[in-house]
Amino acid sequence: MLAAGESQRMGKWKLLLPLGGKSLIECSVCGALGACGRVILVTGHRNDELERLFTGFAGVTPVHNPGYREGMFSSIQAGAARVETERFFIALGDMPSVGKEVYEKLLSYGNVPAVIPKYGGKKGHPVLLSDTVKEIILSLGPGHTLRDALARVETLAVPVDTGNVLVDIDEEGDYENLIS
Repeated sequence: MLAAGESQRMGKWKLLLPLGGKSLIECSVCGALGACGRVILVTGHRNDELERLFTGFAGVTPVHNPGYREGMFSSIQAGAARVETERFFIALGDMPSVGKEVYEKLLSYGNVPAVIPKYGGKKGHPVLLSDTVKEIILSLGPGHTLRDALARVETLAVPVDTGNVLVDIDEEGDYENLIS
């Protein structure tokens, strides 16, 4: 799960904003843990705070990406380097409304290198990837993106019943809509 950014569009760091008795990042992590045995939490900005928050949190492995300012793909690579399973998700830490149902639905599709949730004709997150995609991600140099890796493999867009796969918290209005 990617949680390395500085929240520049938000104007304040968003990951510890309150949401239903937890922080935004805790809600995102709990959604993933509902279907996954482990969450690799890729940190960067304010790494120490996230590591403290998740100390003793069963199933969460924080991984610091010192190069997080190089862009999201550097965090994807840092997380992928720690993956030990044949399939894994790329999820965003600022998508607290994605529940275990989405993860479970994507997991039900086997033998496809990349499974992407789709709602209303738009692709979202989390994205389920195979170890083949992991190797591609790790082989790409600076300046690449996840799209570059996905362009090299078969992808399957799976319709889901929730628009939450499209809703990340980037700006103050996004957060206000979430809590209202």
